[in-house]
Amino acid sequence: MELYFILGSAGARRRTVLADLVGEGLMPGDRAVVLLSAAEAPEVDGDAALAKSGATVGRWNWAKPELEFETPDDASHLFLVADGRSNPVDQVEALRELLPLRPELRLARVIFVADAALLHSHPELQPWYDACAHYADVVLLTKVEGLDQKWVNGFEKRYRDQYFPFLYEIVRRGQLKNPAVLLVPEARRVAQVFDEDIPLADETDEEIEAAMAENDKYFARTRGGTRVEQIPNIGALLAGRSATDKDSQS
Repeated sequence: MELYFILGSAGARRRTVLADLVGEGLMPGDRAVVLLSAAEAPEVDGDAALAKSGATVGRWNWAKPELEFETPDDASHLFLVADGRSNPVDQVEALRELLPLRPELRLARVIFVADAALLHSHPELQPWYDACAHYADVVLLTKVEGLDQKWVNGFEKRYRDQYFPFLYEIVRRGQLKNPAVLLVPEARRVAQVFDEDIPLADETDEEIEAAMAENDKYFARTRGGTRVEQIPNIGALLAGRSATDKDSQS
């Protein structure tokens, strides 16, 4: 079963993008399953689009530090949508630990659906976006409506100047240029945490942890257990935005 891990913040239109990927990118005989985090709120437009795509939609649980989910035996493609209000590095690390235990799953690609409007309004979130881009094979920029084109162009340029190899596309009107190309199971990410040769099977738990940390800067921890590379708490920011919106409507 091909596994696609979908990163991005809550509200980034990930479900709308997934509906196009499933509806236009898969073959008629394929069976797609989309698993949303149990913590994700309903999304009227996105949920309706997913329903029309033909995908089976379910939920997974983020029982830290583990990902918990079941899939139908006859599913051919699994789209696992990360919790858009939690730390993406924690979830990538959990997926890295899960895959050896689930041999039926083959990581095809990590797709980062990046909310342009959110970053434009909150540039302090740049390190959070950088962490997601670090793991991404594909970056899809959404919600560009009304933004200055120079800023939009600068989003991609920032990563190209650092030689990020991911595929990149701006999503307009919820449609992708060629969904099938984006689903090709080819690694184009900077991160090497999913490489098969790290860690080795005969290493101890401590050696595995050290190898993973050395292999990926976001996995590295201090002696106290905190991550060396700190990224913003996007959940707190989104909660604050939601509270502000409610206050403005009252």
